[in-house]
Amino acid sequence: MKKIYLLFVLAVTTFTANATTRTVNNGSVGAGQYTSVQTAVDASAVGDTIYIHGSQTAYGDVTLNKRLVLIGAGHHVKGTQFDFATELGVIYLSRGNSTTLPTGSTIKGIEFSYIYGSGGSLDVNNITLERNYITNASSDVVGNGWILRNNFIAGLRILDFKNIIISNNIVGNYIYNSTKPSVIITNNIFLNGAWISQMDYSTITNNIFIEPLAFSYFTGKQNTWNKNIFIYADPANYKNFPPSGNTGVGNLNTVNAQFTTTIPLNITLEDATKHDWTLLASSIGFKYGTDGTDIGIHGGSYPSPNNTGATNIPQITSMDIQNSVLPQNGTLSIEFKAKGQQ
Repeated sequence: MKKIYLLFVLAVTTFTANATTRTVNNGSVGAGQYTSVQTAVDASAVGDTIYIHGSQTAYGDVTLNKRLVLIGAGHHVKGTQFDFATELGVIYLSRGNSTTLPTGSTIKGIEFSYIYGSGGSLDVNNITLERNYITNASSDVVGNGWILRNNFIAGLRILDFKNIIISNNIVGNYIYNSTKPSVIITNNIFLNGAWISQMDYSTITNNIFIEPLAFSYFTGKQNTWNKNIFIYADPANYKNFPPSGNTGVGNLNTVNAQFTTTIPLNITLEDATKHDWTLLASSIGFKYGTDGTDIGIHGGSYPSPNNTGATNIPQITSMDIQNSVLPQNGTLSIEFKAKGQQ
């Protein structure tokens, strides 16, 4: 681990060349320009970035009404100075009028309850959700062009929008409700009994389903199911995907996906953050994907970087005051160490 001094400051102040970076911290340790995320959002201009420190106290709900970048410390933080996560309540995307839409916003490294459109019916397009932990199954996609990658998601309703990419996530309950083409569901892991329902014209590839439910839960037609793996405790429960009315090739059943660690089939979304989902070289899913990479979250275009939600910016791991006695007009000597995540 190398020591980083001014480098950390530069990393957070030059992230966007023509935008302002703001910091939020509601904890007693450390400092930020704001203690409230909503106050920082209200003070920001289109294109600004807001860094939300990890804290022992949740920041509450927030409404976005302009294009912003929200970056948290992660949701299951490890290896930093205090290992505090960044936690919000509900994230509301304002749909009130065309001059206040948060279209194009990015949200990453945050635990929150769910994301939801509020205040109107206008589409909020091109939202990116990355490295988040979304605890409630009530999240809605409320526009076209959304990207959801490297998240832990309780559940997701797509609401008939198109050009949606759902990639390299761990899903606790379901993805459902789309009759539009160009919805891609790839390289995800669906936990015990999680399902895809009321979906038409989607591409469903390179996913792992643990103990999938009966075909009656997998409703939808003219979807393409290619090279998905289905894990069962008992071969007597094997099902031959894809369901009726859909097409696809290369879908496999197994009783052992051969991850690098033993993972119980009845695992919860919370416990899923504690396991290594990398496939062994002996696994049937190893380099079996449609693109020649692994099935599951460590293959495809967005291999999962970590289970903590930490984003790829430097974070402080320790900070020490070097001179315990400081004379009047003396110089305070501080050493801190930081590391960058993948």
